[in-house]
Order: sequence, then structure tokens, then C-alpha cells
Amino acid sequence: MPSVSPQIRLVALVGLLLAVVGGGASLFLGRSPAGDSGGVVVRQHAPARQTPTTAASRPKHATTKHTTASAAGATKTAGASKHAASTSARTKPGAAATHKATTPARHGNLVDARLPAPLQWQLSQHRLVVVALYNPQADVDAISVAEAHAGATDAGVGFLLVNVLDNKVAGPLTALLPGGGLLPNPGILVYRAPGTLVYRFDGFLDRAGVAQAAANAKAGQVDATVADPTLSAAAPTTTTP
Repeated sequence: MPSVSPQIRLVALVGLLLAVVGGGASLFLGRSPAGDSGGVVVRQHAPARQTPTTAASRPKHATTKHTTASAAGATKTAGASKHAASTSARTKPGAAATHKATTPARHGNLVDARLPAPLQWQLSQHRLVVVALYNPQADVDAISVAEAHAGATDAGVGFLLVNVLDNKVAGPLTALLPGGGLLPNPGILVYRAPGTLVYRFDGFLDRAGVAQAAANAKAGQVDATVADPTLSAAAPTTTTP
């Protein structure tokens, strides 16, 4: 085997070294960084800056809604204030005094307060009242009562039936009889408002006699023997039907 000169060996060694160094540089320059794909460099763009929202840039419908709500609230508040002021005016002390006081209208005739309530009522409705006195235990009194009622109806005057055993009604009438005494049984009494006794009949009186007595009383006639001027002078009271 022929020997190689030292020069050739040096040239060959330098060439081999250059080849190795060149290949390593090519391999190093050709490799892409970790995480890259296909040697493509991906750039990250910074997010766009957001412009702050101002009153001028807000939607118009939002402003309109807020304005409408405010106006509605103001209207409601004004209405509540007006109602409160009205309520305060009504409940203000002395406000009721501004109303004109009215006097209730009187109904019916003035009657004597000393008379029993049933007779007061009849006199408040009729200027004249025929009072028929009876005893429920006496059979004959039924005929007298029927004749008295018919005579009062013919004369167009009031009528009251009084049981002489009923002390609530007969008692006051007895106390007011002129000269005292007891009520006739049967009997007829004729009263003129406000409570004047103008006729008294003891015993039975037929229909015609009762009607005539009522007609005489309408004409202003009275029986002087039974008329009691203290009754007509007594303080009357108003009976409302």
C-alpha cells in the first residue's frame, strides 16, 4: 500500500472538517424554533382599544325610556301631593264650620208632650181626633167602638181606640181630664191639636152623633164644660211622622 504524504493528509483533514462544519451549520439554520409550524411565524395582534361610551354615543331609545319614566314619576308625585293637600283641607280644624247649618224641616202638627204617645201621633197627622174609650170585658162596648169609628171616618178626622184598662194610655188621659175623675166607659173624647179636649160624651154615641161632634169642632165650636185651656197653653213638642 503506497504511503500518503503528510500534505495530502492535511488537505484531506481540512476538507473533512469543512464538510462537517458546513453540514452542521446547514442543519442548525434549517431547523425552526419549538412550537412553530412549517416555519410560519404567527404574529399576535394587540386587542383593539374600546372607546368609553358617552352620553352622546348611547342609543336614543334608552334616553327616551329614562326620560319617560322620570316624567311618569314626576306626574305620580304631583298627583299624590295634590291628593294629600285636598285631604288636609277637608280635615283641617274648623273646615266643617264653613258649611251652612241647615235646620231639618218639621213634619206634622205640634202636639202636647204630656199626652200619651198614640194620641200624639194621631194629633200630629190630624187637626182633630176622635178617641173611643172601651172596656174589652164589656160586650156592648164593641157596638160603641164601631159607631165611633164610622162617625170619625164620615167626618174625615183621626181616630184612636183606647182601652180603659191600659194604664200607659188611659192613665195620662185620666190625669188631664178637666176637674179630675175617671174616663167614661164607654165614652167619646174629641181632641184638637196640639191637645185641647173640645168634646166629651159619656156612654153610647151613634155614628151620626160622632160625625156631628167632629163637624162642630172643625167649625171652631167647643163644649165649655169639658174644654181645658191649660192643655192648649202647654208647651208643645214636634212629632215627626
